[in-house]
Amino acid sequence: MHEHEFPFPTSVSNDLGAMTAHADACFAAGRHHEAIADYQRVLAEQPHNVHALHRLGLALFCVDRPDRSREHFDQALNVAPERADIWEHRGLIAALDGELIAAEAFYYRAVGLGGGTVSLHRNLGDCLTLSERLVEARGHYLKALELEPTLHHAVRSLARIGTELERYQDAADYWLRAWALDPTHLPDALDLITALSRAQRGERIDSVLAELRVRFASDASAFQQVAFAFNNAERFSDAISVAIEALGVDPRNGWLHHNASFAFNMLGDFPAMHAHAAEAARLMPDHPLMQFNLAAAQLRAGDYENGWKQYRWHEALPENHDLVRPAYPEWQGERVTGRRFLLVGEQGLGDQLQFLCMADWLNKRGAQVDVWVEAPLGEVARSAAGVRAAWTTAPPGPYDYWCRMLSMPEPMKLDLPMLPLATSYLRAEPAQVQRWRSRLDAICAADTREAPAKRVGIVWAGNPAYELDRYRSIPLRHWLPVLQQTGVHWFALQKGETQNEAASCADLSMHSLGPEIGTFADTLAIVQSLDLVITVDTAVAHLAGACGTPVWVLVPTFTDWRWLTERDDSPWYPSARLFRQRELGRWDTVLDEVAQALHDFVAG
Repeated sequence: MHEHEFPFPTSVSNDLGAMTAHADACFAAGRHHEAIADYQRVLAEQPHNVHALHRLGLALFCVDRPDRSREHFDQALNVAPERADIWEHRGLIAALDGELIAAEAFYYRAVGLGGGTVSLHRNLGDCLTLSERLVEARGHYLKALELEPTLHHAVRSLARIGTELERYQDAADYWLRAWALDPTHLPDALDLITALSRAQRGERIDSVLAELRVRFASDASAFQQVAFAFNNAERFSDAISVAIEALGVDPRNGWLHHNASFAFNMLGDFPAMHAHAAEAARLMPDHPLMQFNLAAAQLRAGDYENGWKQYRWHEALPENHDLVRPAYPEWQGERVTGRRFLLVGEQGLGDQLQFLCMADWLNKRGAQVDVWVEAPLGEVARSAAGVRAAWTTAPPGPYDYWCRMLSMPEPMKLDLPMLPLATSYLRAEPAQVQRWRSRLDAICAADTREAPAKRVGIVWAGNPAYELDRYRSIPLRHWLPVLQQTGVHWFALQKGETQNEAASCADLSMHSLGPEIGTFADTLAIVQSLDLVITVDTAVAHLAGACGTPVWVLVPTFTDWRWLTERDDSPWYPSARLFRQRELGRWDTVLDEVAQALHDFVAG
């Protein structure tokens, strides 16, 4: 909403002569305090003068006196409730005060009285947008455009609504129109790139990029934003092209190196990713994200000596500012024999499962180890090797030392030859394993199609809230070359909405256990009862690796640091085998490799 754009009232109920004319002239010239004084003199003589009440309300609003402004608008409406323009301005005051329901009512009253100004439809559109009533808002922005076809605000608002409603072609068309209205306005071009990508109009993106190269040829900071937009639109090759070109203009732009590093990472070019990450960190030595990205690059490359030192930067990332710090000495590598030690979980569930092995390492050196993990892992953590007690809320203590799980490797001087720190360090309760093993026995006995057969668990999707999940998860329909393998009883361990995909595989001996799984302890007991687990990169991969069950992990091109590069095994999990994607978004060749490996596994 644009409080500085008021359509002037066009009628005056009474001609008050020079005093009113002078007040109007002052208002028009922006001399609001003079106007206020004159209107107040008019109202002293004629307290029901609608023109003076209305203009005084506008003038008070312009000098940031919304309460007084509201008072005079209300007085004017008591005298002249038929005035659409005053209802519109009253709505604006309410909207700016966050009173959206009242504002909407005022605006619609203005519309009902025949009000149809550009500002009324624009402001009503803004109000409805804030109330998340996007379809209604769209109608009013369209009406504003009918009255003023070059109204940039309405065009951009329609583009955003198109995106929110997932009408990507519509959104792209309006961003094109917005950019045409002002080709020098770079933010419109950046949003346009994203919209065109979602609308799958790649040929138009190419022409936009060509125009940007001409318009901003020597502006490295502009191309920094363009590279970011291409990364955001998941056009990583374009992001690399733009970033490299702009680095020719400004090689010391750390953000350009960062954008190039991100794009190379997504495409699986880790040497290039590492080189640009290192340069970004060198150019921006105090920036936590640049330093942390370098740590991830070093760890992925197997440089644990430098990587774990650099990893300390993760605590400085904005999203980690609220990390708890227990009121005990933080461990810096001191002897732990006979000491009470609190190992604090952090980051994702998979990270915590992986680093629970630190408890066994500490315990073997004489420490009494408690762990503090997220609630879903409490039961599993209690059974972990070396753990005395597991907590899901702040432990009462006291402790001699504490340390975050992923901060342990630096003071313990962890290097690749030291791995694995522990094998089969997670084990479910024997009774729980027996219960699930009996359940699986019953399922297999009832299915005569695949008896005898290997028992294989499958997880095909991760957390959909993860911003890159669509590159990590693989819809079950794509797994057909794997699922058609004979001699296999398939057990779907998938949880959440994606577990419903298993229903489409009823003819392939697929048994969905997701609805029966209540906790991670259930999943652990099931995994221990299987011959093999095949999974995308999720917490289940860590669960299987930590309990020693053979696990095949399908990792995307932008593989996490823990899986290193090139190799098909994991030093953390001796029972793991990695199947690496070679081209972002392409899983067909990977699944063919898994199918062949499964054939050999069943035959062997």
